[in-house]
Amino acid sequence: MIAQNRMTFFWGVCLLTSGWMTYGEASVPENLDKSIDELKAYYIKDNHELHNAHPVFLRVLKDLKVNLEEPEQNLLMSIIMDTYSRIFTRMETDSLDEATKERLTHVQEHLKKLKENYFPGKSAELKTYAETLWAIKEDDPVVQRKALFELKRVYREATQLRNLKNKERRRRQAKITKKLKS
Repeated sequence: MIAQNRMTFFWGVCLLTSGWMTYGEASVPENLDKSIDELKAYYIKDNHELHNAHPVFLRVLKDLKVNLEEPEQNLLMSIIMDTYSRIFTRMETDSLDEATKERLTHVQEHLKKLKENYFPGKSAELKTYAETLWAIKEDDPVVQRKALFELKRVYREATQLRNLKNKERRRRQAKITKKLKS
């Protein structure tokens, strides 16, 4: 009984310490936190528009870890960082207050470093592809005919990607099962 209590205490301390470390690693640096608070004080005068049940990014973040795998999460987070950068660049351009411009620049520098260090990759290239696809005119008869002409090849490519993903999943599961049996 005493050994069980000690083990429970040990795991509790481990989890608590792990939680503190995760929170510490994921926290906002103090100087960035101050800049964000100052920008919020400058820009947010009326709170009722913030609580209209239509968040800009939070709904996406809520589903991020549940519905997407890590590479997809990284891509989406990179796109979110790009979107913030565009928003803050626009705010900086529109602002007449020099101190506010400096704070916006400071926040953008942090976002840029975060993106470069934690979300590197081909997000800009993928974003360009996505924007090209989103710009396709679905009501254009020529586009419709071309899409129909290309459908079989696209379908085959999608099937091959799915099959490759399934093979990789089975391989990982076999590897895990093998380790468990060892």
